[in-house]
Amino acid sequence: MAPAHNSGFLSELGDKLSTSPHFIELPQVEGRKAVIGICAMDSKARSQAMAAVLNGLVATGRYTVVFFGEKTILDEAIEQWPTCDFLISFFSAGFPLEKALQYTRLRKPFSVNSLVRQFLLLDRRLVLETLRHAGVPTPNHLVVSRDGGPNVPATVRRVVEQRLGLSLGLFDHEPPVQLIDQDTLQIGDVIMRKPFVEKPCNAEDHNIYIYYASWQGGGVRRLFRKVGNKSSEFHPGPSSIRTEGSYVYEEFIDVQNAVDVKVYTVGGDYAHAETRRSPVVDGHVRRNSDGKEMRFVTQLSHAEREYAKKVSSAFGQRVCGFDILRASEGDSLVMDVNGWSFVKGNEQYAVDAARILDARFQEALRHRWVARFVDADAVGRLTYENTWALKGVLSVCRHADRTPKQKIKQLVSAPAVVNLLDPALSEVILRTRTDLDRALEALQSVSRHDAACAQLADVLARKIDQLGTKMQVRSQPVSADKQTCVQVVLKWGGECTHAGAVQSQDLGERMRKDLTLLNAALLDDVAFFSSTERRVQSTVAAYAGAFVGGQSKPQITVRADMLDDSSAAKPMMDKAKEQLCGFFNFDGPLSENPYYNAECMALPADMDENPYGFVRDMCELMCRLIDRMEANFASLTPEGLAKLQSDWCCGETAELFRERWKKILADFRSVDKKTGCVVYEPAKVGELYDSLKYDALHNRRFLEQIFKQTDESSQSAKEDEEERVEQRSIGEEGMEKEEFLEMKSDKDNSSMYPPDPLFAQKEVRQLYYKAKLLFDYVTRREFGITPAERKAIGVQASVPLLRQLIADLREIGDASKGPQTRFYFTKESHIYTLLNLVFLCGMSTMVPYEQVGELDYLTHIIFEVYERKADVDANIDSEYSLRIGFSPGASCFHVLDVDVDSNHALKVLPRRNFTHHMSLPKAIGKLQMLLDESQ
Repeated sequence: MAPAHNSGFLSELGDKLSTSPHFIELPQVEGRKAVIGICAMDSKARSQAMAAVLNGLVATGRYTVVFFGEKTILDEAIEQWPTCDFLISFFSAGFPLEKALQYTRLRKPFSVNSLVRQFLLLDRRLVLETLRHAGVPTPNHLVVSRDGGPNVPATVRRVVEQRLGLSLGLFDHEPPVQLIDQDTLQIGDVIMRKPFVEKPCNAEDHNIYIYYASWQGGGVRRLFRKVGNKSSEFHPGPSSIRTEGSYVYEEFIDVQNAVDVKVYTVGGDYAHAETRRSPVVDGHVRRNSDGKEMRFVTQLSHAEREYAKKVSSAFGQRVCGFDILRASEGDSLVMDVNGWSFVKGNEQYAVDAARILDARFQEALRHRWVARFVDADAVGRLTYENTWALKGVLSVCRHADRTPKQKIKQLVSAPAVVNLLDPALSEVILRTRTDLDRALEALQSVSRHDAACAQLADVLARKIDQLGTKMQVRSQPVSADKQTCVQVVLKWGGECTHAGAVQSQDLGERMRKDLTLLNAALLDDVAFFSSTERRVQSTVAAYAGAFVGGQSKPQITVRADMLDDSSAAKPMMDKAKEQLCGFFNFDGPLSENPYYNAECMALPADMDENPYGFVRDMCELMCRLIDRMEANFASLTPEGLAKLQSDWCCGETAELFRERWKKILADFRSVDKKTGCVVYEPAKVGELYDSLKYDALHNRRFLEQIFKQTDESSQSAKEDEEERVEQRSIGEEGMEKEEFLEMKSDKDNSSMYPPDPLFAQKEVRQLYYKAKLLFDYVTRREFGITPAERKAIGVQASVPLLRQLIADLREIGDASKGPQTRFYFTKESHIYTLLNLVFLCGMSTMVPYEQVGELDYLTHIIFEVYERKADVDANIDSEYSLRIGFSPGASCFHVLDVDVDSNHALKVLPRRNFTHHMSLPKAIGKLQMLLDESQ
């Protein structure tokens, strides 16, 4: 819909244009807020940092926000892009910078950052030349151009020359390059000695090498974009420079306290700065509980603040990030300019940035520059709406953080227990205290003569008061001797933790803010659905409450048929587990393993093509640790145990910790009664891995101390605690900002960062990484080893959910229906099976199946439907596009080294695109084919 302009406004505009073709006062159009357009790739445009600043601007009541979106940016002509008053647009991978520049020439919005000068940021040679011209110091450097120099559009050259008085060099001369000796590089007539840094001229290439001199031991450290908790790797031995491609060679700068400084400008007079541990130190990235790299606010010197002004001005980037090296000699040098950058996770910065941008926008509205050739007649025809609007969101989400869940299974034929199951039913779940008391009475009545019932009675008697304890009684086929029996499954644990509640609330609030900015109408029709499991219902209650923002009590519909486990796929899943069990228990060459499928069961390198040896070694390590735990429990008094960890959460105690770990070992390793051989159960690795993660977050002190050697544990507990307090005393919550900034200069800033590693118990660390490796390998294959098996299991397990999603997508694709949002909360198994179906239904995915790692708590799969509304004049019907997004949830590979806060909660990782945009009818057709195959 076009904005409401009137003839009086056009007349007034025409009069002003006739008297002053340049600088005019634009009248305020009654009822219309100024529009901020966000033209960037979705991963950047919809980031939390961006949302924090935009929400601050919207809160003033003076602005509305329109997201262009990738579908519009990549597929639509610029004439179809929405009109805006203020434009936030910046380059990232895949962004059509030239196309965006053409749009600004057509619509002439007020651009926060210069698009034409963003071309300078794409090549490190241009960055360095611009910095030199602006009088900003940089490290001494040499350039090797083997590509004829940077590709600089004529428009860029002209603008740079007009605005900066800088004639960009051609870089077309390729001087001879040679290593005179192992430590000396000669480029033309100039030499540079190691250590030096080799940077690709392409600014988007982050594969930077640092070459060390022979007197330093030689070798090369290779830097790269952060992968997990690594940002670089050291390769010892002789090393030669790269001989293909164009590079900048910089003198290596020995920096103060092994930290880099990241600077963020908002306009010329505001600069926020943070320090981080330099990646050249050891390549390890320190992260906080939000999953963000650990950084600390620092003050800039007067000279550094001047550099910030010059960088922002020279590159025409009001919002800009760049990196400073503070040399040991005291000089500060700018080493990289990154363009658009917002500070992550800093509320004060978001407030400041919104305030500064608001002031600049209001100034622009009062005194707006208008070109001579403005077409006044076109003003009323321009639309501030996006060509493609987000019309529907469907989210399928796993529950949040929970306590470790445990269970035991037994086949029971005792009539007293069999009678707990109604003959008309195939399964009954006993949850209430009354039902559990009745079950306990039945088990105890036969326990003297039935070992299975005795075990069940013993465990139930001890767990009956714990939250989440339940007993499932399932019918079984009549045995060969025609004896009726049932399977009894006793489960306990698995309850949503306090961390889970915090995670759910945070994610729900973030989703509400995201959808409010994208299309507030999506909040008008919202529905929440849950399985019957308590942890899932607790998750959705916290999430939904935060999503609706306390405006009303959310209505949550329980759909056991759609979101609970389905028994239909159980036989196929049991078959997959049997194959995995056989595979890991075969002691012989991999090529002779009868359970091995080379196409679908390729082993990770760390398993060394020896699956049996891997699980055997892991189990032996677990046995050693549990023996130590038992010895420590025997030697420590209750007071001694309390010193290891005095506060426990989620209803746990030291004794329950002990019992849980002993059961993990008993479940993972057993002895075959017939052969006497040890049998490992790889499917039980989930309980081990869950416990390691849970204890790393909730019981880290106890986890680290209880598995130490007996003579170490009691003595080291106090020493370790004192050391940790000292190491973490800086930057701790509650410390005044001024105190932090005014720390004495002789204080070693590197002490801000926790030591690497945070978790010092090496053998527990080894067990964690082995368990993680086995868990990632086994868990996804439990839902099918071959593609055909994954597809069959996925369809059988997810038919009701798949049918509901297809119905929702069709309704959203109905032009007569309004926007809607649906949330489906379930357990891990449904996430795996649904994701498998997306991979196997023929949709083009952006992430290979092998690269999908762990689906952690609050993993969610999001179906986003975009609508291109009908245009009668252009004879265009409504069109719909689907894109699927995915977040791996509150996932952190190095959970032992995360610096957790009192909530013990990891933040959920941002959503990333999982598929490209595709026609909605075509996508529905692919999903429908899966349903048709299940009939």
